[in-house]
Amino acid sequence: MDFVKTASAKSKIKSSLKEAQKEIASQGKEILTRKLRHIKIPFNENTLNELVNFFNLKTSQDLFVRFGNGNIENAELKKFAAQRSNTFLNFFKTKIRKKNENQTTNKNDDLSLNYDMLVFGKDEEKLEYKKAKCCAPIPGDKVFGFITINEGIKIHKYSCPNAVSLQANYAYRILPAKWIDSKLQEHKVVLILKGVDHDGLVGEVSNVISQNQKVKLYNINISGGEGYFEGKITVGINNNEHLKKLMTALKKIDGIEKIRRQN
Repeated sequence: MDFVKTASAKSKIKSSLKEAQKEIASQGKEILTRKLRHIKIPFNENTLNELVNFFNLKTSQDLFVRFGNGNIENAELKKFAAQRSNTFLNFFKTKIRKKNENQTTNKNDDLSLNYDMLVFGKDEEKLEYKKAKCCAPIPGDKVFGFITINEGIKIHKYSCPNAVSLQANYAYRILPAKWIDSKLQEHKVVLILKGVDHDGLVGEVSNVISQNQKVKLYNINISGGEGYFEGKITVGINNNEHLKKLMTALKKIDGIEKIRRQN
């Protein structure tokens, strides 16, 4: 460029070089497309980004120019294909492994549950029932309740031969039902707290309950006067063990002197 005197001449040469570069890139793009098709790798944006990273280039245009000039040999492209294949293989192995682990976990969870109680409706009520002889459901089966005229509630499996007919003709007599582990059924309990009042007491009580994943807080009402307080909290617990742990944790709060369960 130094031997060119005028700006116009320099501009024309630069333009010619750009056109030549574009032509090389266009040819390189065709060459790359053909070579990728030969090794069964799709020509798309993801593949181009992978190739640009693999060859430490800045843009896909640089990549096309390299192929157009013949600077990238087939052996290098095969290395890319091998690395890409290993990446995908490891990805699917990991995916399958995680899927199997999840399935195993779910199976173990199912085995650890003891389906010993049948509950009905959204409120999961315990009601008297009989098992229908036509399908003989057992704990763990997917079932529904049917309100009979003379024999109270009878439970049928969803796969029962009579299920479709009953649900179609007597929908108003159908009760949702499901088997649960009685140890996991929630029970509402009211606790009475008494002690010396201080700032932040309600927050401390709420914090202890929220830290216990086995307990759900429904209501808290604490009132104080002359340095003392008395309060009621309503919680949802699954069993007596969870309740004992909660009461032990609450007793550790500074100021709480007495805690008992309301009869």
